[in-house]
Amino acid sequence: MRVLLLLLIVITVISGVYSTTDVRSWTFDDVIDAGEESKTLTINNAAPGLGVFNIVAGCTKQTSTENSYIQIKLYDTSSLQTEIYQDMTCGDTVIKYSKDVEVTDSSTFGLQVYGKEGVQFQITLKLESIDMTLSDGVASSEGTVEYDTMFIKSFSVTEDQIESSDDWSYIQVSVSSPDQYLDPTKTGTEDKRLVGKLMLTNDRKNMEKFYDNGRAALVGALRLSFSTFGRITLSAASSPPLAAGRWYVCVIMDRSWSSEAPSKDVTIDVSIRTDYEYSNKIGILFGVSLLGVVIPLVARLIFDAENFDLRKMCFKYWIETIKGWFWSGKKGLTYLTFLLACLLIVSAFQVVHAKYADMQDAGDRDICFYNEKCYRPYGNHYDVSVNGIASNLPFMVQGVILVLYSSVSEAICRSNGHEHFDYSIPYSFGLAFICEGFGSLLYHICPSQIIFQFDTLFMFVISIIMIIAIFEGNAIRERDVKFSVLAKHKTIRIPKVFAFFVGPVYFFNFIGNLIATEGLPVQLITLFYIAFGVWWLGILSWAAYKLNLWPDCANPEHLPTLQAGQEVIEMENEVKSNKISGWFLRHGKMIKGFVFMLYCGLVAAGFVMALLQMVAFSIFILGILIVGQITLTIVFFIPTIWTVLQYFYKLPAQVISNTCSVSRHFFILLGIMFYVLAGCVVVAISLVFFTVFSVTDKSIYPWRSREQNSDCYLNDFYDTHDFWHLFASFALMMMAMVVVQISKPCRDCYLRYMKLNKARIKTVRERANTNVNVIKAAAILKTKAAKNGAKNGDTVDDVTDHVGTENPTYRDNGQEPVVKFDNDSNV
Repeated sequence: MRVLLLLLIVITVISGVYSTTDVRSWTFDDVIDAGEESKTLTINNAAPGLGVFNIVAGCTKQTSTENSYIQIKLYDTSSLQTEIYQDMTCGDTVIKYSKDVEVTDSSTFGLQVYGKEGVQFQITLKLESIDMTLSDGVASSEGTVEYDTMFIKSFSVTEDQIESSDDWSYIQVSVSSPDQYLDPTKTGTEDKRLVGKLMLTNDRKNMEKFYDNGRAALVGALRLSFSTFGRITLSAASSPPLAAGRWYVCVIMDRSWSSEAPSKDVTIDVSIRTDYEYSNKIGILFGVSLLGVVIPLVARLIFDAENFDLRKMCFKYWIETIKGWFWSGKKGLTYLTFLLACLLIVSAFQVVHAKYADMQDAGDRDICFYNEKCYRPYGNHYDVSVNGIASNLPFMVQGVILVLYSSVSEAICRSNGHEHFDYSIPYSFGLAFICEGFGSLLYHICPSQIIFQFDTLFMFVISIIMIIAIFEGNAIRERDVKFSVLAKHKTIRIPKVFAFFVGPVYFFNFIGNLIATEGLPVQLITLFYIAFGVWWLGILSWAAYKLNLWPDCANPEHLPTLQAGQEVIEMENEVKSNKISGWFLRHGKMIKGFVFMLYCGLVAAGFVMALLQMVAFSIFILGILIVGQITLTIVFFIPTIWTVLQYFYKLPAQVISNTCSVSRHFFILLGIMFYVLAGCVVVAISLVFFTVFSVTDKSIYPWRSREQNSDCYLNDFYDTHDFWHLFASFALMMMAMVVVQISKPCRDCYLRYMKLNKARIKTVRERANTNVNVIKAAAILKTKAAKNGAKNGDTVDDVTDHVGTENPTYRDNGQEPVVKFDNDSNV
């Protein structure tokens, strides 16, 4: 026989204050029989507001073989609206359920329990206030989330609280938990952190849907997963948008992570920010970025001051240079870079925007990996982190500076009547920097592992252009007769680079990231890695060919037999005649082969790590390119340093005769050392910000990535990743200027530089040798004059009378110096 047990709960609300920690609880332990009972409870010191009923229920089987069940219904006796309705099977199962209700001045709720006669049940009912009062735009509340219940809080926002002069207002809802990460590699224990789900909505209907399925797409709600920290930022551009009214904060346990029934202590914090202003903060970043104009000027002053005289530049030549960008001149690399930029940026924007739209439509903040602690939405225009986007401005500024600097350099070449110059590589650098800023900007719209490939789009291009530039510096160009003797190989065909290197890099990078994130069939993965390995073998073989590491019988390269000027031949002969440089030339192939084998080993190790997914595919490819580029830069930059060191031949003798000349070259050497050291420091700082102070990690779960989030540091706007952008832009500019110097964009300028240095070094050596003779003669005179009574004020002739001979090398251009003695009788 089926019977009904009716428990009538009468809740009387009297004026007063309902504390956020005030909880009323009722426990029923009874047996269903033919009778009916009711109970009346009164809550004192309570005020109307929103509350939550948390119900925990269980029942006991009548017999071990018969299935028993109960039905529980909680309803409003005034409106007869059902608030909670749950079925449960008796046994070991215990149900937990949460439901928000509106408590008025005279609220009465009834609890009905249906079931078979004789079934024993236990029900615990709690009514808890969920209202949070925003005091000065801030509110906080603590509580515990049970495994099968929902922790709910609500707050009301008025128009006055979010009113702003320019719509730059937002609300941040944070959840935190004292759970701590136990690194299994250090503690030997399993990481047992509990994962929860946070949701923010202004629609009460979403709360029940969220409780049933924390991963379901909800209209008008924002949600994310967390373990120790999570934050949702509500702005005029978010979905749902910021508006006055009541908002609900819901926290549940992510039951997909654990089958147990634990609880989790959480703290909810709400804060309102109005009239937030961004333009001055972005303006400061722009001003700091403009300091990059100093880098090319200092680099040119150190490396090639003789060929950079702005006084010789005529404005008409600069206008002619600008026209040459579009109507004349060799700019193949620049044009291809621009074409690639248009295609890739448009494609990247389509993919990124689709990913971002998925996040907006589903309200799932786990799709994009933001630094939630330093998330500044772009007003009512775009729900993205505007600081993460604006911090890419330095890349674009450095690119514009490099393009303008290259145009001025080309104009100077034109004004000097030079014929052999090609600035397509420096222009390509500048354009690639600008595009890298755009690519990184797109990536930061929705940062994630699969989108990371677009952040590295033009990092690949920049590294490849640097490698091309270094090879071009020692290659024979078209009509490059003067440079033929110094050239080591033919020029690199730019279309081949884009066809056989850039294109495959993007293809393999995309598939590799797809395997790491979405997964592919094993057969396709196997074919992919085989093709990737074969392609790497081909690239390394091509690199060995360009480095002249193939045996002569297998090397198909033949340099054009061009005649060079006598001064160029003499330069090369002098380099070969020097002991140190000559040794490097004689053993150059062996040294290059050893370094190349180390590089191949590094490629193989990185390939295995990428295969085992120990490192992201984009990081592997980019790291290999950067290591190769840095190695080539160091090797080919040595001749520049060696040229300056030639000025320090027999240094003590030079100091005696011409201190100013020595000081000048000493400061040049010091400038080179300072420039290289400063570049290394900037690179190191940028890498520290990128690795040590990383604010997200797209290769792990979103809730774990949020544990790396950090607060804003500068102007309450920029985080450490933004500092990485700033320092990386300066580091790229400094490295690009060294590579541009190695690439020798103006061959006439380079040959003039070498010719001037050759003449100066020859003069320095002759003067040093002469001064050595002077020092020897002075030593002889000192000894003889001291023995024969020479005194202060004696002329050379007087000394000659004392010593009995005249040393003509002591005279200085016919002038008659005065002999001076110190207390030790030194001349």
